[in-house]
Formats: sequence, structure tokens, C-alpha cells
Amino acid sequence: MQKLIRWANVLIVFLTLLTYLAPFVSPARFWPFAFFGLIYPVLLVINLLFVAYWAFRRQWQALLSLGVILVGFNHFMGIIGLHFGQTTSATGPTLKVMTYNVFGFGNFHKRNTAADPKDVESLVYTQQPDVLCMQEFLFNDQRGPTYLDALSQKNGLVHAAWKKREELAIFSRYPILRSEARYFGVTNGYRYADLQVGDRIIRIYNVHLRSNSITNLTDKVVETGDIREKETWSSVKSILGKFKRAAQDRASQVEELIAHISNSPYPVIVCGDFNDIPQSYAYHSIHKYLKDAFLSAGLGIGITYAGRIPGLRIDYIFTDPQFTPIYCQRGKVHFSDHRPLIAVIKL
Repeated sequence: MQKLIRWANVLIVFLTLLTYLAPFVSPARFWPFAFFGLIYPVLLVINLLFVAYWAFRRQWQALLSLGVILVGFNHFMGIIGLHFGQTTSATGPTLKVMTYNVFGFGNFHKRNTAADPKDVESLVYTQQPDVLCMQEFLFNDQRGPTYLDALSQKNGLVHAAWKKREELAIFSRYPILRSEARYFGVTNGYRYADLQVGDRIIRIYNVHLRSNSITNLTDKVVETGDIREKETWSSVKSILGKFKRAAQDRASQVEELIAHISNSPYPVIVCGDFNDIPQSYAYHSIHKYLKDAFLSAGLGIGITYAGRIPGLRIDYIFTDPQFTPIYCQRGKVHFSDHRPLIAVIKL
């Protein structure tokens, strides 16, 4: 039995090492690495269990999983923020930014019901962001004005860049000089807005990259699938196929986004729902040029996806290298399948 556990530990360590390669390999070249990156949170938990098991038995094998966690400590910090003592106070000008995928103002946990506008108003009032970026901002002529009133008139975000039948919206306390949007299809894309913040101009990007669209199919396999049934394996193949295409699309989408950012005449802040984790090629591609606010100043659990697939941090706030994130944390609201992310950035 002990021999079997040792070999299982070795296998988990090997798979964990593969996840560390995922950020450096484009899914267009070899997509399975993207899948290994997706399961990193699960592998992390298993490694921690192995450390505890071997430590309890006082055997050196505890160093095996502990070592692989330490080798990829930045990946660990991508999920758990340990920046104790951070404060929202700072000398000089700051900007408070919030990003939130609002799920079309529907209630993810109570299907066919709408989010309460008071919850939206309370969230924004509690956080008091200077800039609010929303994804899946699907304006409804009946309910939409109520949400707009909760955001703008009651919370001071009087400047806005959005259009009906488009899902990306930017709200700001500061004047918006210019805004344009680029959509990769019906939904996913990015919108930027140039904000006049005091005597400087800052470009804000609101981003929503392609979703994997595998949650419902995964639920079906988990709940009703039987590994002895051909239909189950057909569903698994379909899941992997969808994930492959989505990962490859996100890789090309983020490359186009980076090209656009590189031509910005102003320093940038990039935020939104990237639908990809810190162990991904898409994340690594943009993090090479910009700071991850949570990695720089996060405290506590960084997981932002509140849907049925656990352990995913897929919503981000990135900043220009000349800016300094001094605070970053999740907000508390429960109608969407995402958690809002808030950061204070020293300019």
C-alpha cells in the first residue's frame, strides 16, 4: 500500500510540473498543456494532502510535494494572496478600480430571476470605485434603466461608455475623452476608454475573452455519466474539443489585445474576465508586460469564479509598470457566477 501511495505522489508531482509549462506553450501549438494548467488548483490540494500525510508519518517523501509547491510558488500566490499589512492609504493620487462580470444581471443561482438592483447599488456604494468595468452588461429596456440609475446617479459614476446590445461597459467618476470597442464575435472582445484623471490621461481596457462553455456539459457528465457508457466518453470528447478551441481562441485574442495595448499613447489599466487562469498562456502573455494587481497586493483567496468548476481565478486587474497596486481583494455579492475584483492603484 505504501508503495502505491509513493507512486501516486510521484505521478501528481509530475503532473504539477507539467502545469508550470502551460504558460509558456501556446495552445495553438500544443493545447493539452492548457488543460494541465486548468487542473492546477486540484493538484495543489492533492500535493498539500501528500505533505500532511508524509509529515504525519515522519517520512522524507513530504519534501517531494513540498518541493514542487515551492518551485511553483508564484503559481500558489496566484490563488492565495499573502500581502499582509497592505493598506488602501497612500501618498499621491490613487485610482480605485472594480471589474465585475454581472451575468447579464440575471441570478446564476436562481434561474429565470433577475438580480436585485439594490444588490448592485449596495455593492458599488460599499466599494466606491472610481472606475467600474462590467462584462456581460446586457441592457434590458425594462430593467436596464434601474441598474443604470443604481450605478450612475446613486453612486457618482456619471461618465459611461457602453452601447445597447453590447456587453462591455465602463463607468467612471472622471470624464471619458474617447472610447472604442472591438468584438471578436457576438459577445467577447474589449472596450477601451481614455479617462482624464487630474492632469493626466489614463487608458482603461475592459476585456472579456472567450469562455470554455463546458460547465453544463461537465455537470451532466458528473451527475449522470457512467464510464461504462459510450455516451459518457462522447461527452468527455466534446468537453475536451470545446476547451481546445476556446484556449486557442483566447491565445489569439490576447495577442491582438497586447498589440493594441502596445500602441496606446497613454499608460494603461487592463481588467476584465479573461476566462483563463494564472497557469495559462493568455495570462502569461499579458503579465509579461503588465502587473497583476492581485499578485502584487492581494490578500486572501483570489478565486473569482463562483460557478460549478471550483478553484478558478479568471478575473484580473493589470496595471502599467509605472503604476503600483497597493490593495486588491474580491468583493462579496452572490447573484453572478463571478465575484467582483477591486484594486487601489497608486498613480
